[in-house]
Amino acid sequence: MLTALEREVIALIKDSLDEKKPEECPKIELDSLYKLAKAHQIIPLIFYGLAQIPELEKSPAFMKFMMTSASLVSFSEAQLSMLNQLFECFDKEGIEHLKMKGTILKKLYTYPEMRMMSDADIYVKIEKYPKIKAILEKLGFTFKCESDHEIIWCKDELVVEIHKRLIPSYTKDLARYYEGKEWEKLFLVENGRYEYKMKDEDTFIYLFTHFAKHYRDGGIGIKFMTDFYVFMNKLQLDYAYIESELEKMGLLEFYKNTKKTLDVWFCGGEENEVTDLITRKIFTSGAYGATKEKKRAEALKLSGKEKDLKKAKRKKKRGLLFPSYKQMCSKYKWLKKAPFMLPIMWIVRLVVALFKGKKSLKTFNRLDDVSKEEIESYDKELHMVGFPYNF
Repeated sequence: MLTALEREVIALIKDSLDEKKPEECPKIELDSLYKLAKAHQIIPLIFYGLAQIPELEKSPAFMKFMMTSASLVSFSEAQLSMLNQLFECFDKEGIEHLKMKGTILKKLYTYPEMRMMSDADIYVKIEKYPKIKAILEKLGFTFKCESDHEIIWCKDELVVEIHKRLIPSYTKDLARYYEGKEWEKLFLVENGRYEYKMKDEDTFIYLFTHFAKHYRDGGIGIKFMTDFYVFMNKLQLDYAYIESELEKMGLLEFYKNTKKTLDVWFCGGEENEVTDLITRKIFTSGAYGATKEKKRAEALKLSGKEKDLKKAKRKKKRGLLFPSYKQMCSKYKWLKKAPFMLPIMWIVRLVVALFKGKKSLKTFNRLDDVSKEEIESYDKELHMVGFPYNF
């Protein structure tokens, strides 16, 4: 069963999205509600629900919601303004691009700040990256890091993630669906020059795939469920096509369970053990998952079919001491031109660690405190919701 907290938070979100006055004043202590809303990046979304309750206007906690929401309106506008400059440059320089996730979802909400965005995701043809790099530098962005699937740049209120691929290659079961076929699913925006988009159904499939990846790898927050509610209510979708495509990725059962959970949250649907499990995981995740859950997920993934925790810990320690070539290239760009230097750079990294201490090897995410019972429990939970690790 939904807890009182979960029930009231969901009711406030629904009233806010539906622009409807709440039936009663929330019984939740507003400071606790603020803490949860901050963790899930939904302060403005909750505020617009609270703002329709006159009795709260003089509450100090309500004022906190209001002041933070006002600053986030400014934050959101600054993000959108900078993005517009970036996309204008992309068009001018002939760079094909796809706006992803928050960059398109913001427009579906009544007010863009209702959908907070910690970063802007943009998919490009990676061969155009030298041009993109020059544009970002010209606009005052600073390079932060590169990972398997994205290159991250920052400037003030905006973090831009330039995607090399739609799904990380290490998420093998989901990456296979998109691999080599990304641009086949895109078409030029009407009256657009170099901006591409997916049809609405493929956009939903991608959003759900991203949600599923994060859910399995340690959790994901409330705002991603509100994305589904808004997207499904604003657009007419071919659900037969969506289900057939999700089945190809092994996501159909998880999708059906998530859809049932959405029905429980927003349409008064009947709760069950699985919808309760999904709700609990989302509420305890924060915006992008909880550290403990991420450790359980990583340990389970590394343990293999045998659920061998010792094997998982060995793999983790080996990865910390000797990162993969891709990981090392993200830190040392020149390694791409001199791959034979990898063993030497491993030694350099270990020597540096001796002087700087264990923190330089990112040991904060070691698996020493994960038990066999925890990974077995996590595996059972993933099987229950219909999306276990199968690679």
